[in-house]
Amino acid sequence: MFKNLELLVGDKLIRGDARIPDDGGRFPAVCFFHGFSVDRIGLMRLHELFARRCEKAGIACVKFDFYGCGESDGDFSEMRYTGEKQQARAIYEWTREQEWCDPSKLFLVGHSLGGAIASNIAPGLRPKAIVLWAPGNYVYYDISSRVHAVPGRYEEFYDVGGLKLSGEFISEVRGINIVEDARGYDGSVLIIHGEEDEKVPVYASGLYMDMYGPQAELEVIPGANHQFSSVAWKEKVYDLSIDFIKKHC
Repeated sequence: MFKNLELLVGDKLIRGDARIPDDGGRFPAVCFFHGFSVDRIGLMRLHELFARRCEKAGIACVKFDFYGCGESDGDFSEMRYTGEKQQARAIYEWTREQEWCDPSKLFLVGHSLGGAIASNIAPGLRPKAIVLWAPGNYVYYDISSRVHAVPGRYEEFYDVGGLKLSGEFISEVRGINIVEDARGYDGSVLIIHGEEDEKVPVYASGLYMDMYGPQAELEVIPGANHQFSSVAWKEKVYDLSIDFIKKHC
């Protein structure tokens, strides 16, 4: 079953969708968070195809476009990391209240910046487990290098592939220790990273592994890039993620 969704977070309207198994009753559920400058569908439908795989596996999947992205209201220039964390928490709380969701089996999954956000809201929300695809703890360095941002002399706006990025976003994430802010979550964690990731180097996951310790496992997909842009790489990501979720149900 497919549902279009709207959710008001403060004064910000975000739009998304849910894919829910047709059997009736309560299901394990995933809140999926997309990354920087993309949307809930994902490049080459990376996120949408995952949601469909979840549904076939008996798992509900909820995806929203963050404010200023995709079909949600706002402009990309209004996007802030703290704002996306607030929206992600609201998405989680909305999902756990739905009649088709088993709140004891609610998971967070995020890609890139969405993975960083999932890791940062997990300590307060305490989901069953979390899955991080190439989590973007490296976001400040990646985006700063793309736009040649100079610390202390940030421009008002930058052009990121035709999107207007505020210098305030770069200044904000510069002051956030994303890995340290993930500390305190004691559930199981799966990190999936591409060996040839060009945006978040695979070694960046080492910081998460050091912080999480034995509660986390890392799966590296040989040859894969940041967007897992081959059929084989996608299938591996989906299989690893769904197997992990089922194991923790």
